[in-house]
Amino acid sequence: MQSFKNKEYYQILGIKPSAAQKEVKVAYRALARKYHPDVNKGNKLSEEKFKEIGEAYFVLSDEKKRKQYDLLKGYNQVKNEENASQQTKKRASDAYTEKSEEKSTTEKTSKPNKEPQHDKSFNDVFNEFLDNVFNKNNFTEPPSSQPKPKQTGASKKRGDDIMADISISIAEAHNGTTRKVNILHTDPCGQCKGTKLTNGSTCIICNGKGEVTNHKKINVKIPTNVKEGSKIRIPYEGNKGQNGGQNGDLYLLIHIQKHSMFTFENLNVLCEIPVTPSEAALGAEIDVPTIDGHVNMRIPSETQSGQKFRLAGEGIADSQSGKRGDQLVTIMIGIPDNLSEKEKQLYQELARIRKFNPRENIVYEYDK
Repeated sequence: MQSFKNKEYYQILGIKPSAAQKEVKVAYRALARKYHPDVNKGNKLSEEKFKEIGEAYFVLSDEKKRKQYDLLKGYNQVKNEENASQQTKKRASDAYTEKSEEKSTTEKTSKPNKEPQHDKSFNDVFNEFLDNVFNKNNFTEPPSSQPKPKQTGASKKRGDDIMADISISIAEAHNGTTRKVNILHTDPCGQCKGTKLTNGSTCIICNGKGEVTNHKKINVKIPTNVKEGSKIRIPYEGNKGQNGGQNGDLYLLIHIQKHSMFTFENLNVLCEIPVTPSEAALGAEIDVPTIDGHVNMRIPSETQSGQKFRLAGEGIADSQSGKRGDQLVTIMIGIPDNLSEKEKQLYQELARIRKFNPRENIVYEYDK
């Protein structure tokens, strides 16, 4: 029966815990016809619902299983309260009948009175009976294992704010975009209304937390020119307020995706491209990546390390003006690893032929 602990079978069949076995069968048949797979072909939700209904009927249609389930869920207390209420009403009805008979007998045996007699209504008799019952302590409410919640009134309470992270590209940060984000809300439990208890027992819907979590997808507009770490406020998309209070707000924390090769400066894209010493010395046509793909770029002979070249129109496009930035390419001369003996000889020959000191124009402080 432990597997039944988190199941609300009466709620699944739409009946009360005090329902007779005939009501259980009638409710099951009606729901089974509605959600039968043959009627809802291809509908996975209907299939799951049909299985749920069958499981609930399997337990509640068996007297032994139903008693164990009621005991586990605490529904015996509810049934006792309903039985006590019915017994109280019956005793009140019997008392009314008895008083009516006494009155009738008295009227027959006594002399007529000139003063008009006013008969008590059933409500008067019923109230008198209840007063007598409670005054004599003949009726007591079943004890509860949980303390009753304090009455705090229905003061309005604003819902909590929610903070969520969102990652966007540099182009989206500059031009703005619309994103669908999945937000996790925490709302008061609809079963126990946040009291954490149902029928004197721990609420099985929220497991005694008084609140449940729900996912909600919303479309969010990211404005233009947002910066890393910016916060965007979405009013009333936070957690729900209580007792008519306003919902909280949703705050989106902006993160701009970093690129392994590119950095950005307004509409311009910046990158460093390595070249070999021979390419830098003799000139070459090299392949350069851009945000939209690859382009060929010609570097002239005697290109220096750190020298910059501009690729016009290969930057970020501005969605408002239509203008597009440029890509600035910085050349970095790279020396190969693991030089062979032949390569070392050629470099030595080059050094012998061309006497070149790139540090000759450096002025040191102590030379002044």
